[in-house]
Amino acid sequence: MRELVRYLFKMFCMAVAVSASFLVLFGFLLFGMDHRADSLAGTTHHKIDLLQQTESPRIVLVGGSSSPYGTNCQMIIDALGVPTINVGATVYQGLDFYLAMLETYAVKGDIIVFAPEQQMLRQGIINYELVWSSAGDDWDVWRFMPLSYYPGLFTTGMQYYNSMKKLEEEGVVVLDYHRQFGPLGDVVEQRTNIMPDGYRTEDPISLAPAEFSKQNLKKIERFVEKMQKRGVTVLYAFAPLNEKAVVSDSQQIAAFEQMVAGAVQAPVVLSMDCALMEAEYFYDTNNHLNTAGAAIYTQNLIEGLRPYIQ
Repeated sequence: MRELVRYLFKMFCMAVAVSASFLVLFGFLLFGMDHRADSLAGTTHHKIDLLQQTESPRIVLVGGSSSPYGTNCQMIIDALGVPTINVGATVYQGLDFYLAMLETYAVKGDIIVFAPEQQMLRQGIINYELVWSSAGDDWDVWRFMPLSYYPGLFTTGMQYYNSMKKLEEEGVVVLDYHRQFGPLGDVVEQRTNIMPDGYRTEDPISLAPAEFSKQNLKKIERFVEKMQKRGVTVLYAFAPLNEKAVVSDSQQIAAFEQMVAGAVQAPVVLSMDCALMEAEYFYDTNNHLNTAGAAIYTQNLIEGLRPYIQ
């Protein structure tokens, strides 16, 4: 019995030491440095403001970076007469980040259009340094930070600090993404395809169903059920994909669509047929649409949304 008590005491002391270390690191990173809030991940602060300030009923578009690069909120407002915002930033924040964000800020009457890139349906894509940039010293982000992220944040805290210090010492100016993003959270800067081959050749896209996480699909299903009880409508849209970069055959693509649509238990308002688009409609990655591509994708999304607008 005495040995058990001694063991439990040691474990308690270890837990306190780890927690104290994280709190010290957390405080130092929050208040001791420039978080480069104008980075792509840093636009999360703007997106949280939109969620807090835009009254419901509203349409909330969300996904990784393909969502704000692929949609035109003003087109949706003009066509459907409903306030529309886009709260996507980067896929590397991970699925749990977005689900937790929406669980915190979605309210009765909202229509959420969830369009995660195919990477977000895989495991192990979270970049914790980007999550640090997303949160910075904004308590409105930290309040919904998934508990499962804290070990990763703890182990990457000093890496994040060192990378930011290096940028500061070298005088590197991070691209001002706020210049690209408009007041509704989508990208309003005019853009055309700037990729030499029309697509990123080093980033082939496989849609083989076996490569995707059933656990992540289950998380989306549970989220849909929770939102339904709150009076929030969740709709699913397949994210834009450069068809030139897709290496899967038509059977695998159809199987991927069927797997996702059947698992998430949410109405699909934009199918894979509409999501797979020609290379000329992309911008700088195989997921980011240019201005013309975003207009086409948004028009298809509008048609899918019409039945859900009262």
